[in-house]
Amino acid sequence: MERQKRSIQKYWDWRSLSYPRDADKSEAVAERWETLLAGLVSGAPGRLAIDMGTGTGQFAVYLARLGFRVTGIDISERMIQKARGYADRCKLDIDFQLQDAENLLFKDSTFDVVVSRNLLWTLPDPGKALEEWRRVLKPAGALIVSDGMWMNTTWKRVHHLAFKILRGIFINGSMISLRFFCAYAGLQKGLPFYEGICLAEADMLFQTARFREIKSHDTSFFDTNPYGTKGYERGAPPRFFIVQAKK
Repeated sequence: MERQKRSIQKYWDWRSLSYPRDADKSEAVAERWETLLAGLVSGAPGRLAIDMGTGTGQFAVYLARLGFRVTGIDISERMIQKARGYADRCKLDIDFQLQDAENLLFKDSTFDVVVSRNLLWTLPDPGKALEEWRRVLKPAGALIVSDGMWMNTTWKRVHHLAFKILRGIFINGSMISLRFFCAYAGLQKGLPFYEGICLAEADMLFQTARFREIKSHDTSFFDTNPYGTKGYERGAPPRFFIVQAKK
């Protein structure tokens, strides 16, 4: 694995310890996501689904509950371990594999549904990833992607983080920010959407990868924004999006 992806993998191995506690993974938010996904995949031609960048297995579990045979992949081995534990607690049989979303090991036209959440921004080549996702989709298969404007400014706040450390208030949030900076500071130039991806940019990627019937969905019914509200101007476009498309 190339050095860039090893650094990303290492960070998310560490992040797996706190990731399930993020606010946007609450029970109420989970119910909204599950309801939304049920509607989006209702027209899928079959029952095989894959969750790209599955993390702790949130979307994979939703899809399994909806009756899909699910595969979840992630570049982080520890995230995969967390996902397997989550699926076991839910008494669901899900195939979790350690794989790179830009270089999949599956045959062409394997899955009826491909889902991805909060992954495009951290991919060195998101265009290549989408081409791969289209390749493994069956004809007329459904793609569902959620991402948004991460707008990370950790590098601008390093002095504040150092100050917190020196004062002994090294709370969990500060630790996450510092570890994120250490992992991603040298990667920014190699990640085209490091600060986030807007709907228009995502739409261009989907079109370039030759997806069709590209549709965006309203996200206003989510009480918790996965990218936070700090620095967000009232009346501005939504910070995150949900897009559905077909092969």
